[in-house]
Amino acid sequence: MSRLILSVLIALLLLPMATTPAVTQKLPRAAVGAGLGIVGGSVITISAIVWRARFQGEYLESADDLINWQSVPMIAAPAAGMLFGVAGKNALVGSIIGSTTGLLAGAALGAGIGWLAATTPESPWAGGVIGAGIGLSLGGLLGGFRGWREDADSDPVVPNELRVGFTIPLR
Repeated sequence: MSRLILSVLIALLLLPMATTPAVTQKLPRAAVGAGLGIVGGSVITISAIVWRARFQGEYLESADDLINWQSVPMIAAPAAGMLFGVAGKNALVGSIIGSTTGLLAGAALGAGIGWLAATTPESPWAGGVIGAGIGLSLGGLLGGFRGWREDADSDPVVPNELRVGFTIPLR
């Protein structure tokens, strides 16, 4: 495990030398976005775990149970944070404000619905956690894209350095 961590650290240290000066200037914002995305991805993943436990009766019995669809936010949220960081200051700030506002509003709304609609004692707590994950997701994406659209310095297209493609074979 230590070799993997060392390899990642070396790659991150060498990254500024392999990129253009314009991208290098955006790396601190991208790092902040990715770091906050890890926190947001954790909240969304916990929300998905609570959803599965509450509504599907599926509980975590080992760490292997995390390798499922609910672990996707742990990758997608840092990627979105990095994308908004590279897109511009307004996109990153919009995403942070939207995520925070969405988390608080979603938690309050979810807890209220859980308190009103269910009879078990854990329903308000579970509703708050689920609502926080949904609110954080929606608020972060909407705020980030809104800030990106309104940023005068932002390029409206995704930079080539962040383009990733995949194909789905259909038969």
